[in-house]
Amino acid sequence: MKPQLICLGIACSALAAIAQDIKGPAPVSVSSANYQKTERAELIRRVSQKNAVNPPAITATPVMAPTHFIFLPGEVYESDLTYEELCRLLTPALLKRNLINAADEQGLMREPEKVSLVLRVHYGIRPWRQPIVRTEQLTWRDGLVPGPKGRGLHTLGGDTLWESRSGGNDEALAAARENQSGTSAWGKGAGRSGGSSSSGTMTTGVMNSTSTGIASLTEYERTRDFHIIVIDAFDYAELKKEGKSAKRLWTTFAAAPKEPKQLFSTMAKTLIRNATPYLGETTSGLQVYTDARANVEIGEAIVVP
Repeated sequence: MKPQLICLGIACSALAAIAQDIKGPAPVSVSSANYQKTERAELIRRVSQKNAVNPPAITATPVMAPTHFIFLPGEVYESDLTYEELCRLLTPALLKRNLINAADEQGLMREPEKVSLVLRVHYGIRPWRQPIVRTEQLTWRDGLVPGPKGRGLHTLGGDTLWESRSGGNDEALAAARENQSGTSAWGKGAGRSGGSSSSGTMTTGVMNSTSTGIASLTEYERTRDFHIIVIDAFDYAELKKEGKSAKRLWTTFAAAPKEPKQLFSTMAKTLIRNATPYLGETTSGLQVYTDARANVEIGEAIVVP
């Protein structure tokens, strides 16, 4: 029997499909989930669908009515852009969806009574594996990856939780699969060790690894550095009332594998441009761009005396 590995938040068959659909490093991908409007079973089905490689171009259509929002910082990783600079880049993109920044250039809300949405922004360069949204029922306290809470969750020592989207130490995991393949939770017992927990449904599945270990992993089975921009939306009134228990309305996750010496600022506009039509929507599989839409747009050079 091939070694097995615990996966969290999405069926392993869907993760395997991601690795099979994408050949080589995909320059840009977008994944989005509307938790409020999409039932959980349908959400899992949509996320598990085959990825759309270079899908037909779609226009960022406005939501039905103008919605005022404020930004709040989420998890910030290595970046040459400040949080304020990224928010300035996001503001015109969100306006295309009729989402209006309620704060001015100085960060002041002139009409706070109009605010109905909070957008939490995670961004920067960090190790990642498969840039797909989570499918659990999420709250403010839930970040990019699930924490080791509840019974039945499997950790790799201390507070380190293996979560197949975000990945981890591939060499250590490959060695663990080889060393433990016959007798432990990586082997026959893994099919019985999964269970439900407060952070979502756990499933088990066979990873595409062999005795060659890490060398056998494909591009989307490896952990590598990604440029990421992730936007979580929350109801403003509910967040004020419920605090960390406020439910997430939607999440949009844009990502691109980092090239050597590539700055986050060189990819930020491309990530935002491709993510804009999907803000607040539920995508079917990863929306993967390997064509001109994944290219970095270079502005006209201006000579300054």
